[in-house]
Amino acid sequence: MPVDPPDGVHPSHSDNHDASHSHSHSHSDNGRVNSRAYRDNNGGTITVAATIVSTSPSHLALRLAKRSCWRRVSLAFFIVLCFLLHHRIRSSSSLLSLSSLSSTQSPRSRSHPPLCRSPALLHLGRDGTWIQDWDHARRHGNYPNGRVVPAKKGRAERLTHGRFRPSEEAPFPWPTSWRWAARTDRGNGNGNATDATAEWESESESESEFYPLRVTTAEEMCHLLASKLNVRKIAFYGDSLTMSQYESFLNLMGTSFVTSSFSENPSSLPSRSSIACPTMDDDEDENASSSITIPIFMQKDTGGSYRPQDPRTEYYFSEELRSFLRDDDRDNHRHNTNNHRNDTPPRTLAIFNIGAHYHNTTWYHQDMRILLHSLQRIGRTDDLYFFRTNVPGHRHCHPLDDKFFDWDRGTRDRPYDDIEEFMAFLSSEGAIFDWEKFPMWNEYSAEWIERFNARDSPWSPWKYGERGHGDDNDNDDDDDDYPVVHLLDVFPMTALRRDGHRAIDGDCLHYVNPGPVDWWNRLWMAYLEELSDVLEAQKVKNCVPKEYLHWK
Repeated sequence: MPVDPPDGVHPSHSDNHDASHSHSHSHSDNGRVNSRAYRDNNGGTITVAATIVSTSPSHLALRLAKRSCWRRVSLAFFIVLCFLLHHRIRSSSSLLSLSSLSSTQSPRSRSHPPLCRSPALLHLGRDGTWIQDWDHARRHGNYPNGRVVPAKKGRAERLTHGRFRPSEEAPFPWPTSWRWAARTDRGNGNGNATDATAEWESESESESEFYPLRVTTAEEMCHLLASKLNVRKIAFYGDSLTMSQYESFLNLMGTSFVTSSFSENPSSLPSRSSIACPTMDDDEDENASSSITIPIFMQKDTGGSYRPQDPRTEYYFSEELRSFLRDDDRDNHRHNTNNHRNDTPPRTLAIFNIGAHYHNTTWYHQDMRILLHSLQRIGRTDDLYFFRTNVPGHRHCHPLDDKFFDWDRGTRDRPYDDIEEFMAFLSSEGAIFDWEKFPMWNEYSAEWIERFNARDSPWSPWKYGERGHGDDNDNDDDDDDYPVVHLLDVFPMTALRRDGHRAIDGDCLHYVNPGPVDWWNRLWMAYLEELSDVLEAQKVKNCVPKEYLHWK
């Protein structure tokens, strides 16, 4: 508290400077020491004893706050430092534990499927041209074993393609007279170039460099599928062009091998059919044979949209398809491992496609990944899966006016000579129904099939929120369940076939049967023939052409 001066003593006002310097300040933890000087009435100086003055509460709180702040900062720094040191010690211990574990147990690595050591699989159908061969049309071009699926008998068909009359110039329908020929002997596979060259007598020097694709008969197809590859089921799942391939396959096999059930509607296809292939066991007499029935499944998928303005439909594997692919049904089939290569279990042969009903690139990309992911979730690695590439139509295909066309004579269009000629046509004439996108989609499909087969790329549609439909068999993390997907590239050969379209009501996408679609199945059988020999030579159950892989 302040100290009053003694009676008769007054503070000095004239010597403020000296008085101020005469103040002595002494600090301690409890307060501040003040000494003040006063003058008496006689001018003498009286020094008042020093008084302890307590520090104000606000000043004390400030000092304590500063000290508390520094203490908190130091404490926090110390805690963080201890935490970092502790974490580092634990990390080091974990690394030591993993190191000791790896010395006794090696971590699991992704296993790649073996490579197919065959250049022919990379060239089949990709580089060639069409050669007119009327002898081929006579022997193979018009379903010599009998049509299984009758020709459409609707009024439109009767008044158009059904009116064809053979002539000296065209003894068979024009679209059946063309035969695919590769530019090199690698383009046919299985050493077929030698056989084809001996069979084909070229009349000009320019044609001598081409090697016609060997045609597999129905008997050879049965032997290839049932005996060499041990195929016990066949599935077709895709768009309307896949339905055409299915119809062609049945007609190429013929009535001698196919047993099917048809509806009364002549335009419909059976969703289930079967082929009966004769086989012979090694331990039986040469004249003794047995028959293996191979069921065939066909279904149209639900993806894409019919027109660009239509809403999107969901793509997924139907319950019927998944059940067909997964069901072994081995008890109903005769299975002798001594009669099959490498003790291969019964296989399913399946071919898929999407694209003809897609107009949105994003939708196509998403559904392509769903297709691959659905195959992976089936979990059958020995099966033979194929994806067929997309084939665009040919705008303004002939006849432009089917009502006034001479159908008795038929069409006389020649295929394009090479793919460059087709691409020039596509650029000049333009495309409809987004056909110009098909080459880009084919490249995208080949890329994702490559990544799928490589197994070391993040391809799974789960990462994009594209979970499969109605499937609870999740094998995402099991590398052993990855199948191999092969690419059946029919685009190069089919893009040249501006002839052979149905052309009824302006349909320039679909083809007539018999016609160009038959060559999809012939190319398919040539691929399987070569693949069968490769698997036997390499003693493996499946393999991937090297061109489609990232690894070496």
